[in-house]
Amino acid sequence: MPRFVSILCPLALAITFTSLAPSLLAEDVKLREEAVALLERATDISLPGTVANYEAIVTFVVHYPDGSTRQGTYTRIAGGTPGNTAERDEETFDDYHAIRVRSGNRVSSTQGWMEPPEFRELRDQLPVHLARFDHEDVIRSIQDTSVLGRPAKCVQFDTNFGSSVQHNELCMDSEHGYLVRWTVGNEFIENSDFKQVGNLWEPTRIRRSLHGVLRMEIEQAVTAIDGTVDPNVFTPPTAHWNKMFQCQTFRRAIGVSMPQPPPGDKGTETIDTVLTGMIRESGRTEALKVQSSSGRPDLDAEAMKTVSTWTFQPGVCDGHVVTLGADFVVHFQGR
Repeated sequence: MPRFVSILCPLALAITFTSLAPSLLAEDVKLREEAVALLERATDISLPGTVANYEAIVTFVVHYPDGSTRQGTYTRIAGGTPGNTAERDEETFDDYHAIRVRSGNRVSSTQGWMEPPEFRELRDQLPVHLARFDHEDVIRSIQDTSVLGRPAKCVQFDTNFGSSVQHNELCMDSEHGYLVRWTVGNEFIENSDFKQVGNLWEPTRIRRSLHGVLRMEIEQAVTAIDGTVDPNVFTPPTAHWNKMFQCQTFRRAIGVSMPQPPPGDKGTETIDTVLTGMIRESGRTEALKVQSSSGRPDLDAEAMKTVSTWTFQPGVCDGHVVTLGADFVVHFQGR
């Protein structure tokens, strides 16, 4: 299930390593047609693009397995004209503070691209987490129900991973069509208090849980800007502009050795940890951090140790070996 993710990596290209399996079970064609239409409608009314000039102000709280919390802020001002867009992002998280300005294919940043992984996790939810059904997903039913006190249509579907099947659900508001609840695997997302921004609908509150435990609380205010944005807003924060990657020919990094942890003796259920990091020109992984926790610190630590041993044929941009940013998924079966 590919996701629409806004990832700002001006000095790297983000890639994700996953496994694909053909759908094993049949489904009703008309039912799938309706489910796809519901999700496309949710995407159409919530995914930015038709509102060119806007400001987003976000505050968030991250909850950690040990019970501690950390708070941060994220703001974005977007403006410009078609073919000549600009964005200014500002991020604060404890002692981390970064300002990044993008103008066309140029970027200027005070911190480079190695930001805390919590910000990648955050932007995966902004302005709302969306998806697209693919060949792994089998639609089972569409139920009329109520979510957060409003009528909703909930799509129940299965996702096939080889011999295992994951039971999932997406719920869309019946009146407006926006996505209000996401239950996929061990991830639960609840979007509420939607506000209209131009012709879009965006949630002002988002709650994300993993393995039944609250992970992140988000409050966002998105406002359309009438007219043009003051160009001084997009003054570069440093004295230098860097050119963003625009490869004419590109080959992603290719795995040479990516061993998964040994399975346990607790059945076939799989727990995943997702790491973020870099694949260097040498083909080795570096700067690894936990992007999405398994919910178990021991498995997260084992995932870090495992991925640190992985090797790749490095990525190539226009014939030159390059460093790439990447996500790495580690599967723990029966653990």
